[in-house]
Amino acid sequence: ETALCFTVFPMISFAVREIMNMNTHEQTPVVSVIMPAYNASRFLAEAIGSVANQSEENWELLVIDDCSADDSFDIAQRYAARDSRIQVLRNHVNLGVAKTRNRGVELAKGKYIAFLDSDDVWHPEKLERQLKKMRDTGAGICYCSYRIIGAAGDKIRADYHVPETARLEDILKENYIQCSAMLIRADIVKRFFFNTEFFHEDYILGLDMLRAGEKAVGCRELLLDWRYLENSRSFDKKKSAVNRWRIYRDYLHLPLYKSLYLFANYTLAGVRKYMRKN
Repeated sequence: ETALCFTVFPMISFAVREIMNMNTHEQTPVVSVIMPAYNASRFLAEAIGSVANQSEENWELLVIDDCSADDSFDIAQRYAARDSRIQVLRNHVNLGVAKTRNRGVELAKGKYIAFLDSDDVWHPEKLERQLKKMRDTGAGICYCSYRIIGAAGDKIRADYHVPETARLEDILKENYIQCSAMLIRADIVKRFFFNTEFFHEDYILGLDMLRAGEKAVGCRELLLDWRYLENSRSFDKKKSAVNRWRIYRDYLHLPLYKSLYLFANYTLAGVRKYMRKN
């Protein structure tokens, strides 16, 4: 009997551990989606729904309410009650979008991390197409092309088609990587996080990753509807320009002549992007 115990018990123990490991693996999401929400009730349901409708189903969604004064938290909770993959958290104080995203990064369990602003909308194949692109190319970062829509969801500018590869020198001239378009390997994001001292924190994250030698590839397909609103940060072009200049001079510490050259390219790219209707 003693010999039998020594033979059988280790086998049972091994089998139990294997089953537990399998269950743990099955419960680990491939992608963690981080969605800050601040007074986002107007578009939040559509944004959450676009995650729920993904053809890639192995994900978790972290909706983090940043002390909203509207019913954003309640809307998110209703979705979470119907789908266990959705978690709703609430900041104790208003942190702002960069710190809120960083909180999500710290809590994320997935191998990859994606960001979705609460007024943007993913197309159903977004995660599936980007995961395939990253696995095929070995890239740690993937971004996609996007439609530019208004409050009603109608197309208001020409579609923005991204290049298939991202080079640091090109990104310095024109940032074609939208935050809601990014899918990044989690270990990369957790090395950098979002800079909380500068405006355009998503742009700085892209710069930091490329400066560190990470490979970024683009999906040419339109996989995102990016909402361009009058009260959004993107709409204030004067503030955006001032803060882009600060990144060149105060963050990157580029010489004046190069900063002027890059700023001129940034300005021209903005005119092309926002003035083209078709």
